[in-house]
Amino acid sequence: MKNLIALFVFVLLAATVQSQSLTQKDVTGTWLVTNVENSNSNPKMAAAMANAVINLYADNSFEIKERQANGTAYSYTTSTNKNATWSFNPSTQTISTTRSKMTLQISKSGDKTFFTDTDSGLKFEVMKPI
Repeated sequence: MKNLIALFVFVLLAATVQSQSLTQKDVTGTWLVTNVENSNSNPKMAAAMANAVINLYADNSFEIKERQANGTAYSYTTSTNKNATWSFNPSTQTISTTRSKMTLQISKSGDKTFFTDTDSGLKFEVMKPI
């Protein structure tokens, strides 16, 4: 019975992921972190990522800009390593980065998009500001 339930859950999740698949073109662009979920798993990183900007450029370069608490509303500091790059795996819906070695699992729930850092467990609700 447990195996039947596990199989049902797997099929349901696979169907959901398949219907919400994104392409590299969909992922490319600027993403604003609007909310950080599960912040207890890594409070320091959660605080740094609150209102951060994730840039996934078309040339596969990558950067994260953290909003500065002391600065103006548009004061950001780049927190990723120079020459960091990213790649997208459409079959697993993951973004992998070099230098920072982050892996972000992409998911959608309704009209919301989430990037989940597989190492820290932090889940970032993101949106494209434009």
